[in-house]
Amino acid sequence: MATPKDIEDVKKSASVFVIFGATGDLSRRKIFPSFFELSKNNLLPEKFKIIACARSDFKTSEFVNSLKDSIGPKDQKVWEDFVRKIEYVTADVEKNIDLSKVSSAISQFEDAAQVCPQQIFYMAISPFIVKEAIKNLGKNKLNLGCSRHPKHARIVIEKPFGFDLKSALDLDSELHKLFHENHIYRIDHFLGKETVQNIFAFRFGNELFEPIWNNQYIDNVQITAAERIGIEKRGEYYDKTGALRDFIQNHLLQLLAITTMEMPEKFDHNHIRDKKLEIIRSIKRLTTDEIVSSTVRGQYEDYQKEEKVDPKSQTETYSMVKLEIENKRWQGVPFYLRTGKHLEGKVTSIIFSFKEKGHKFLENFWEKPLPNHITLQIQPNEGIGIRLVAKKPGITTALEPVDMEFCYKTSFDTPQPDAYERLLMDIMIGDQTLFLGDVTESWKLIDPIEQVWQSGKPPLHIYKHGSWGPQAADEFIQKEGRKWLAPLLSICKI
Repeated sequence: MATPKDIEDVKKSASVFVIFGATGDLSRRKIFPSFFELSKNNLLPEKFKIIACARSDFKTSEFVNSLKDSIGPKDQKVWEDFVRKIEYVTADVEKNIDLSKVSSAISQFEDAAQVCPQQIFYMAISPFIVKEAIKNLGKNKLNLGCSRHPKHARIVIEKPFGFDLKSALDLDSELHKLFHENHIYRIDHFLGKETVQNIFAFRFGNELFEPIWNNQYIDNVQITAAERIGIEKRGEYYDKTGALRDFIQNHLLQLLAITTMEMPEKFDHNHIRDKKLEIIRSIKRLTTDEIVSSTVRGQYEDYQKEEKVDPKSQTETYSMVKLEIENKRWQGVPFYLRTGKHLEGKVTSIIFSFKEKGHKFLENFWEKPLPNHITLQIQPNEGIGIRLVAKKPGITTALEPVDMEFCYKTSFDTPQPDAYERLLMDIMIGDQTLFLGDVTESWKLIDPIEQVWQSGKPPLHIYKHGSWGPQAADEFIQKEGRKWLAPLLSICKI
């Protein structure tokens, strides 16, 4: 994790970011606005350059003007200072066209700055062309970094990291031909969220919670990533991927691992990655029968009419999977992971529901026991909530649930950076703590589920826009004697 000294060291350094896919949606919505905020807050290196690269034929001035709408209101002086750091280069990294222009732009920056900069290649491109693009970096020796003396480049890969175990291994092999593992940054923006980072402090910095963070006290865990929007204009990608591989394989399994792992010996990326990997490896592999009985897949109405979607598509836009961790701490605790498009609201949360002991002393004052919850909310508003039981004011004794909340936006005067701001800074620092390591174990979990689903089992359920997904998911958890909690508890409504 970054320290004040790390930040100061970065500011005194030199870096050049090459962003392939600079005209794409991710670059415009996240990457360039985050760089602008870092620039505005004087957090970029003294000698810094962004080489924006895409197939579209733009002049630098034209490209810079196209960024204005996505970055929003800005101070003119700050804006002018920021855009001076940008140079646009027309090139095609997939087809190896004009990558020599990228090399020339880097060399010109080196000569002008009279320094050997850290070179960073951000692959903000379609996942279908990443492997070929990496090969072309090697063909042009861009992986070797600075020409003045050896300083190997770093590379940033967006999810999905492969589409199954085989493709992930192939991609990993291609990367390691050109880059050392210490120079590979597999980005998952969820891991840059403040609440995700605060999980470490919440669990391991408060003696109140760690003793009850186990199967003796916790009944079940629900991890939800719901989106109000549909697939937007991502039909070509999404129809080949689906909700299981798009969200559960990476985001939700990472959240599961972070919230359940044992305390690392040291607070560094190697020890944290090892503990997360221990959890992923401890998750029970589902048999075919268990996949049919313990998963739900759905598709929102009219999905097949979306742009660039197969009219007969069976791709799921909703997926729910029940998993179990086979270790001493979590044995017997069900973990319900679900995600979907066109649901009732936008919320990503992890809810730990505690066992209800009955509390005979109070049994005459409530119709049904009310179990405690701890909610770690990632979005829309980042925070932590604890649901307790309290006496309702009045002459008679009646018990009701109440919520205690900690909200980032209202608890600190310090501005809350976007996840991408934090991750971009970590890349420049060289800190891999919030980035993915070995992803093959998660694919070993997901591939068997995907294979059974491809056979048509369990059935694909159609659900309405604005619902919480297929009725089958509600029926499933009700049969287990539980209910979904995320729609009932959205904290930090500010």
